[in-house]
Amino acid sequence: MVRLLNQIGMNTDYLENASINKIVVYDNNKLWNFVINNDRILPVYIYNELINKIKVTFSSIDNIKLSIVIDNDCDEYINDYVDNLINVFSNDSYKYRVFIGRNVKVSDDDFVFDVYNKAENAYLVEKINYINNCLKDYGFKKKFKLNLSLDAENELLKKIESEKIVDAPKKENINENKVEEKKYFRPKRDTSITPIKDLMYEVDNITTHGMIFGMDMFESKSGYKIITLKVTDNTDSIYVKMFTKDTDEYARIKDLLKVGSWYNFYGKVAMDKYSNELTFTTRYKDVEKVEKEEEEKIVDDAPVKRVELHAHTMMSQMDGITRVDLGKHTCELVSKCIDMGYRGVAITDHNGCQAFPIAYGIISGYNKKIEDPSKHFKGLYGTELTVVDDTVNIVVRSDDRCFDGTTFVVFDTETTGFNAGGSDQMIEIGAVKIKDGNIIDRFDELIDPERHIPDKITELTCITDDMVRGKDNEEEVTKRFLAWTDDLPMVAHNAKFDISFISSAMKKYNLGEFTNTVIDTLELSRAIDTGYARHSLSALVKRYNVPWEEDAHHRADYDAEGTAIVFHKMISKLKMQNFEKISDLDKLISKDEIYKFGRTYHFNAIALNKTGLKNLFKIISLANTTYLYKTPRILRSKLNELREGLIIGSGCYESEVFIEGRSKEGEELTNIINFYDYVEVQPPEVYGHLIQTSDFKDEYEIKEHIKKIINATKEAGKIIVATGDVHHFTREDKIYREIIVNQKVPGGGRHPLAKSSITSIPSQHFRTTNEMLNDFAFLGEEEAYEIVVTNTNKVLDMVDEIEVIIDTGGIPFSPRVKSDDGLSYLDCPRVVTDLVFSRAKDWYGDNLPHNIEERISTELYGNIVYKCWEEKLKEEYPDISDKEFNDKLFENLHNTLISGYDTVKTLVSEYVKKHWSEEDGECNDKTLEKKIKKVFGGVIGGGFDPIYLIAQRLVKHSNDEGFLVGSRGSVGSSFAATMLGITEVNPLPAHYVCPNCKKTIFTDENNRMYNLDYASGYDLPDRKCECGAMMNKDGQDMPFATFLGFNADKVPDIDLNFSGDYQAKAHEYTKVLFGEDYVYRAGTIGTVADKTAFGYVKGYYEDKGIPDVKNLEVERLAIGVTGVKRTTGQHPGGIVVVPDYKDIFDFTPYQYPADDPTSAWATTHFNYHDIESCLLKLDILGHDNPTIFKYLEDNTGILMKDIPMDDKKVMSLFTSTTALGVTPEQINCETGALALPEFTKFVIGIVNETKPTTFAELVKISGLSHGTDVWNGNAQDIVKEGIVPFKEVIGCRDDIMVYLMNHGVEPLKSFKIMEFVRKGKASKDPAKWQEFVKDLKDAKIPDWFIESCGKIKYMFPKAHAVAYVTMAFRIAWFKVHIPLAYYAAYFSIRADEFDSEFMIHGKEKVKAKMKEIEQQGNNATQKDKGMYTILEIVLEFYERGFDFLPIDLYKSHSNKFQIEDGKIRPPLSSIAGLGGIAAENIYQAAKDGQFMCIDDLQLRAKIGKSTTEMLSKFGCLDGMSQSNQISLFG
Repeated sequence: MVRLLNQIGMNTDYLENASINKIVVYDNNKLWNFVINNDRILPVYIYNELINKIKVTFSSIDNIKLSIVIDNDCDEYINDYVDNLINVFSNDSYKYRVFIGRNVKVSDDDFVFDVYNKAENAYLVEKINYINNCLKDYGFKKKFKLNLSLDAENELLKKIESEKIVDAPKKENINENKVEEKKYFRPKRDTSITPIKDLMYEVDNITTHGMIFGMDMFESKSGYKIITLKVTDNTDSIYVKMFTKDTDEYARIKDLLKVGSWYNFYGKVAMDKYSNELTFTTRYKDVEKVEKEEEEKIVDDAPVKRVELHAHTMMSQMDGITRVDLGKHTCELVSKCIDMGYRGVAITDHNGCQAFPIAYGIISGYNKKIEDPSKHFKGLYGTELTVVDDTVNIVVRSDDRCFDGTTFVVFDTETTGFNAGGSDQMIEIGAVKIKDGNIIDRFDELIDPERHIPDKITELTCITDDMVRGKDNEEEVTKRFLAWTDDLPMVAHNAKFDISFISSAMKKYNLGEFTNTVIDTLELSRAIDTGYARHSLSALVKRYNVPWEEDAHHRADYDAEGTAIVFHKMISKLKMQNFEKISDLDKLISKDEIYKFGRTYHFNAIALNKTGLKNLFKIISLANTTYLYKTPRILRSKLNELREGLIIGSGCYESEVFIEGRSKEGEELTNIINFYDYVEVQPPEVYGHLIQTSDFKDEYEIKEHIKKIINATKEAGKIIVATGDVHHFTREDKIYREIIVNQKVPGGGRHPLAKSSITSIPSQHFRTTNEMLNDFAFLGEEEAYEIVVTNTNKVLDMVDEIEVIIDTGGIPFSPRVKSDDGLSYLDCPRVVTDLVFSRAKDWYGDNLPHNIEERISTELYGNIVYKCWEEKLKEEYPDISDKEFNDKLFENLHNTLISGYDTVKTLVSEYVKKHWSEEDGECNDKTLEKKIKKVFGGVIGGGFDPIYLIAQRLVKHSNDEGFLVGSRGSVGSSFAATMLGITEVNPLPAHYVCPNCKKTIFTDENNRMYNLDYASGYDLPDRKCECGAMMNKDGQDMPFATFLGFNADKVPDIDLNFSGDYQAKAHEYTKVLFGEDYVYRAGTIGTVADKTAFGYVKGYYEDKGIPDVKNLEVERLAIGVTGVKRTTGQHPGGIVVVPDYKDIFDFTPYQYPADDPTSAWATTHFNYHDIESCLLKLDILGHDNPTIFKYLEDNTGILMKDIPMDDKKVMSLFTSTTALGVTPEQINCETGALALPEFTKFVIGIVNETKPTTFAELVKISGLSHGTDVWNGNAQDIVKEGIVPFKEVIGCRDDIMVYLMNHGVEPLKSFKIMEFVRKGKASKDPAKWQEFVKDLKDAKIPDWFIESCGKIKYMFPKAHAVAYVTMAFRIAWFKVHIPLAYYAAYFSIRADEFDSEFMIHGKEKVKAKMKEIEQQGNNATQKDKGMYTILEIVLEFYERGFDFLPIDLYKSHSNKFQIEDGKIRPPLSSIAGLGGIAAENIYQAAKDGQFMCIDDLQLRAKIGKSTTEMLSKFGCLDGMSQSNQISLFG
């Protein structure tokens, strides 16, 4: 001991009788524990001096521990030691300062420490084990225990309260006899910042600091404005509340507080009774906005910056955390790299490139502002994928030796680690010789590695240092093993590993080349046991019933024998399939299946140019479809075939170079490297988890491996680069990745980092240039700079600026439309023109009214054709009458349109040349074409005729199959669409037309347009034509501009509702129209939603054993993982069409939705929104209403088009129940609108308030119900206050334009105001709105109209509303006039939701179930709420006097309600739990004849006992025996 004290330079004070007990060395010299005996406890300062001096003297030791051992039990200095520990804790967290100076109570057995509340108790509970371990090292024998003392806290609070009261200073000239007053004073403001994590108890006079990440503003009934902020400083989160009654102060608060900004808050912390959490309360004047914390601002100040060539975003499925927002089109990686001054960055997400469109949008937008191309920011567009070898090495060096009669050497090795090409070596070789199933010889030798065997290897193999000490070395044992083996074929499980150590030893000791035939049982199992997921040796011995002790597993001899027996059983299995010799194993895997079995590695591919981008899209597509197996992958041969325009990088720790570099070197390693264009290495920290998994011993070994890869790459003449394999942008963001890694990946499996051995994942944050240089400083300054800066910039300079998303100006490429024979293409302008005029003449006669002729002209080409002829005729015939002029004008207009596109273009070309001005520049073919295109409008002029024709053919195909199609959106505003049969909504103004003589009338006897009084033609009074026929009434008065804009500046969005029964056929028909290779389902990306993220964070903390995390902090962390890609999907009806003069890879890769290889359709890889400006999307949606139409037409013989749209009884349904023959009380509804399409509870509420009596009012209600802030707080108030009648309020967007034009506002201005209002811009852009308000006031538009427009946030198109109401009205007609057909159709559509148990046994049972659900209130399940809706209509059915027949095994349909004898028979599927498949099976089996017994029913219908029990419950099996067996013994 004296020698130690002298060595470290310390005197013997308090250590006179001390002696060294022992020095314990742990973990290969990483920890030395000095154990010293003494006769007393040392003072704290002596203990600290002693350990510090030992550490200085023995500085080469990583960790030093000092333990004092005394014989007697001593309590001296205990308070000093505890205070010392508290001070240490306080350095990490402010909250521990509250314990400083608090004394320890000494009992006989324990040191007792008082804590005053549960929060304090929680602080120290997490430290209790650490404190006790420390006290033991100090020499104390008692345990440190906590005592929760609430009384002590109360005493402390009283003391604090008493100290708040101080004597007031004496004032002059005051009567000294007066009793001196006392007063409270406000303590001096504490401006020191307290971290949020330390706000653990109620406290006043405190300042904290944080960023607002959420905000809620609420006004109480008492008039208080309550502002609740969600604030974090990234240590923890807390609610901050502010209260005010002052309106001006409230406005200032709203102006001050912004989400994402940082503030200092002064105030107090108290428990909030509403959230039941500690909440910080402050005032407006105590909030100070501050700059974002400096340490959070990442700056790269290197004069020449590196380029990150390997970075992931949130589009790396359940892995990347670097933020991407699909909705806001933001990409953190790109934006921050631009802000930090980098020249470019690579985006290399796993298995895809779904961040490309957003990244490209940001980059191209940035570069447009920079004139000098050399200063452009460059996006490097790539992906990280898996490459799979085209060969599977079940056998290496195959030959024709037979299985029978051949001796096989089955062997296994145990090693010091996994790095055969590095410092690891074998410590045991175990083997057996097996012939024809019999083990005939054994080999087992331990090897002395002449160094410590790592503890984890000992733990795994049970081989200790003592066991190998004195054994032969690796060279000698290897020689003996090779001699024992000779040239016999060898067998091993995961043979690549064992052979790598044998080969390495042979090279190390110059023992020649390894040339034996080798069979790998791991690869053999994968090939012959394809139905199993696991192929480990432990799994195989169970599968092949081989006796096995798991505890003996991982010794070479034992594993070798187990493998031998498994191998024999595998061969026996193969021999039954005529596999006789070793070479036959090469036939096990077909060429088409090779991608499932080959060795896999990660690689990166970056596009150099547009060709490369296209090839990248091809590779991603093939990997996600053709070669998809568990994960996307690409064959090495296919990658080679498609690598033009790409540079291939080696990738991460799962790359071929990194993995194979551990066991290979020289020429073999060079050959591997030569496949790649550049090789990557990452900072040692990024490989840190491989130490935890024992793949590497320590960081030193990792660094040596990195050096080996760098040297080998340089020798191969390839580029070596340092990359970060970035998965999150800041180091602090690692927590989000830890949370994500903790989750299961959709589709099964866990993240590679989610292993029990990995306790801390590496930080894969974006590293600045200097950070990266520091990480690679172990290479030396010059080499580090070369791989970090020089070479990464060299790769950047190889890459072109690439256009990822083709700039089309927002107009997608028009596909060519094939004729029915599929061999030729249709002349779309010609066909559209002919179809429009053909139907127009059928409806309105050969001589079309002028206004219809003009409407068609405007819709097809804009107003240019009309304008051309108007000018031309005025010049040619200046003196003719107006009638003659109009006749000539419309005659020429008609003939020009009928002649076709070429004639129109010639006319317009002459007009444009005539009006050519200096501003147009030189007139040549190119500029003329551009100007013609500019003046053209309309469907054909805008190039949208193929879209119209496609829609027309889809609708016609559906109609030919017997299914009507409903239109959606604003397409009904197009008269051309009506004439093409795309929509049945007629947008013309209200009018009469005679079905006989075609006479058409748009004005009354005073020449007043009908539309000024009738918003819908269906509401016109009945009228007879002069020819005696009753005239049809039509027209919904909608301007074409609401659909296509004024100059074809809106892409037509034609949404169609097909029957759900026909939708799949409609989708397939697009393949006929365009070809199978040119249609794809519109792809979607499913990301982690906020609620899911909240659950992830909760689960993460529970797994960590930290259950009591504040909900607000969980919410804050959830934000960091919200938006990570989980899966992919498809739009329910969207079909993306690629024109056949392009291919899909010009725009996007493709894939299967949710990685489902059984999917009938491939989808676009990009979110369809990202490419909608390039490719046409057809919305072919499935809907119930067309299905109901089909059912009603089939069962009644009445066609929908023949339903009168002015039926008075039907209209009365919306004001009373009389037409149904029931009272409102009977059906609990004031009207008869229950269960009509689109008439939800909310809509019925509007109906009850407005009492509509016209079709136009129903349309208005539909618009109001689908808009935002159009009814509530707007039109509702206008009607209630009687400002204008309901029919005049704004209901749909078209109402605005029509109203303004009818009041003299110029059409273009009316259109612009409508567009502005319907998008809710009045509140978003108040300055622009005020400009419009001035225009409206100048036009004498009433204030109520202007104010109503100002409140609107979103408006529904009138065409869509008309389509909805038309469907509802037609179905309502059947409800009134053929009710059983209506109810049968309604119930059939909802057969899966119909529950016969509660619905077919009379109205009392229905009422009882309804009451039961009502009593549940908000606790009712969604299923019950859905059932309630059906119960309402079932009750109405009963109250109208109708009834159900019983379910019958032979008479009931599988899923349709059928009418029989004035009643309705429910289908089999209406039995809850029976299921659609079972119902269909029973229905089909019953067609083949009666069932002899229940057994016969089960056999023929393929149903089980539970299904027959359900049928029996409903009496379907009454009288049917279980079995048809005949007893021979009565």
